[in-house]
Amino acid sequence: MMARLPVSAASILLLFLIAGCSRIPKIIVLEDPLTAAEHVDLGVAYERKGELDLARREYGMALRKDGRFFQARVNLGNLSLAGKDYGKAREEYLRALETRPGDAEATNNLAWAAILSGEGIDEALARMEAVAAAPGGRQATLLDTLGVLRMRAGRPGAAEEAFSLAEEICGKADAASKEGAQAVSTCPEEVRREIAGHRQELRKRYPSRPYSNRVDMGSTAR
Repeated sequence: MMARLPVSAASILLLFLIAGCSRIPKIIVLEDPLTAAEHVDLGVAYERKGELDLARREYGMALRKDGRFFQARVNLGNLSLAGKDYGKAREEYLRALETRPGDAEATNNLAWAAILSGEGIDEALARMEAVAAAPGGRQATLLDTLGVLRMRAGRPGAAEEAFSLAEEICGKADAASKEGAQAVSTCPEEVRREIAGHRQELRKRYPSRPYSNRVDMGSTAR
């Protein structure tokens, strides 16, 4: 039995010529008119409509345009996180952080991949500590995530510090809003509920530990 040889494009063309075909098939290469940013915007629009597969496709197309497009990586990670594919989410966030080391959004979301999977807590905590200590890191949502990481790492006192400061920032945002000033860090009701829920979880995990209402983030509580 004769082995089959691979058929090349030149072989196909030769067959057309031998057969006397006057028309040669034309190969059409379609150009993608959208930029990477436009693909991301389209992906976000699909996400809002609940069309997640189409959103994922658009983020992938954005990365084919620009393999270092940060937001496309983060958004792919978010889709994987929502789908409970924590390993894939972690991979996307880490690749995003290669583009923007120390970015608060990617670090925060990487932390939640660790929290929800129970894997990589120590690494995520180290990254989150650095974000919280950096300029702009004193945000309620970031401090709440830091508190959860500290709690999962067995540091209840330090977790309480983070939750306490997060709630204090929310209080200051409320005061600034009532005075008509621009709040430094907004604190929507959803964030407040999450902080309260995490503090309640902390007390259930460590019921015998005394908790104060205000702790300095610079202390060495464990």
